[in-house]
Amino acid sequence: LTKIEEISDFEESYYTITSCVSQYLASSDSSPYATSSTTQSLEDFLEEISVSCGRRGSRASLSKLFAISGPNDNKNQQGKSGKVEASAVIRTAYCLTLTASYLKQVAATMKRKKGETVNWKEFVPQNNTQNMQSMVDSLLNSAMKQRRDGGGMGGNFGFDYSRPTTTSNAAGPSNNDDTTVSLEEFLEWAETTTPMMSALPTFLFVLFAFFSPALSGDGKEPPFPHGVTPLWIPSLTIDQPIQSKYTSPTSSFFPAPSSSSFDLFALCCTSLTLASGRWHRLFSSEANGLSCNRLMHSLLGYGGPTIILIRSKDLSDKGECGSGVFGVYTFTPWSQESSGFYGNSDCFLFRLGPDPMAVYRPKGGGDTGGMDAFGTNSTTSNEESETRNYMYFNPEARSKGYDGLAHGIGFGGTSDSPRLFIDEVLDGCRAASEDLTYDKGPLLSGLKESISNTMSHFEVEAIEAWGVGTQQVVNGSLLARDGEREDAQKRIRQAMKGAKGAFLEDMQSGLMGNKNFQHRDQMRGRDGGCDMDEAEE
Repeated sequence: LTKIEEISDFEESYYTITSCVSQYLASSDSSPYATSSTTQSLEDFLEEISVSCGRRGSRASLSKLFAISGPNDNKNQQGKSGKVEASAVIRTAYCLTLTASYLKQVAATMKRKKGETVNWKEFVPQNNTQNMQSMVDSLLNSAMKQRRDGGGMGGNFGFDYSRPTTTSNAAGPSNNDDTTVSLEEFLEWAETTTPMMSALPTFLFVLFAFFSPALSGDGKEPPFPHGVTPLWIPSLTIDQPIQSKYTSPTSSFFPAPSSSSFDLFALCCTSLTLASGRWHRLFSSEANGLSCNRLMHSLLGYGGPTIILIRSKDLSDKGECGSGVFGVYTFTPWSQESSGFYGNSDCFLFRLGPDPMAVYRPKGGGDTGGMDAFGTNSTTSNEESETRNYMYFNPEARSKGYDGLAHGIGFGGTSDSPRLFIDEVLDGCRAASEDLTYDKGPLLSGLKESISNTMSHFEVEAIEAWGVGTQQVVNGSLLARDGEREDAQKRIRQAMKGAKGAFLEDMQSGLMGNKNFQHRDQMRGRDGGCDMDEAEE
């Protein structure tokens, strides 16, 4: 074989399920069973396993997830209509993810052989139907939009999340046709809103590979096949004092046990980094106080991806927003204070609930043009520049408040009016539904339709920041922040030392008045003599 085409044809024929089955049934041990029906059944079984494990691509595995989500007593009707309950698909993915996360920990404890146990009760699905309903409403809104616009053919449609959809209880299916979705509608929504919903491949691979005796010797997790990305419920960690007993971190957004939090599952479905296994708490208003300055201090210098979650107060009695959870995910490190925007397109805004869940990704679709080597927006055209205004970090101390810009943390919009803005004193926090950087849609919940498309103010009830990623990414990012803080302290000490030395030199040289040396001027004249002696003469 010399040509690339010949090699590809050989690999395709050699590694196909049909060729593998033929080789197996042609062996002496299995030759008595080599009938046509047996061959076809084995091929069908292996093909279904291959599809379910994600070896045929994410759309194929999502299609299998969709197929198993229908009720068993209604398969014929499902086959005719081609639709299933939206809540059933979401709940199936949720339960599979919890099961895979539980089995992963069980396999890890078995390999350590220290008599440890995993509390299965911490992985029981939570019955908070309101949180699940936000994700269900997002899927139903997307399906309605596709039916209205003739969607289902792939691509990003920029779904309208502004109007909540009235649906049935998310805990179980209903007979209302308005709560069902077709396969194409589900795939369209999953690819744009929850591209990491690989619950079925993750679950099956854990069953097949994590408990294999041949892979339990080195204590490492088996690597997932190429093209298959696992979906886990991440573990939450916090900074622990030395020689203190580890305690699970409390969170205003993920009630204990966090290992079964539906909101964690929903967020992990939106990004690879969020589903990578660990969230480390950098800031919590419950633990650190409701202070934007402390939030900015916890972020500055952190060298990895982060997610910020905000819960707004209920101001519906004042005609403003209701209570809701929203926030932002950033991939670029918070490396600098700046009057301009920086970052890249691997970030997004989101609304978690109680209105329909929404994810607003950059309109550029992954293009980082216009950013210099430090991720700072370096474009010259105002309109072009505003399409890449990803993240903004401008404390008042940087310019003493004389730059005329917004002071705080912002995302999208402009430097004087970001789309999502966390004010440094938390008095002027605001959010808008549209800008030139991110997809259109409201961040706040409970807004009236007449004001949903305008800039709206909100009051912060709770806010948290988490560093996210793999163990290596989070540990390295924390070390980067520690190094940045040590460098800052060194610069402060050097500046203070230099200032003290210059101050003493000025005092001794007479450039700066000092009462400690005034008696010398009083005792001596201009020529160095003594005034008292001159008076006696």
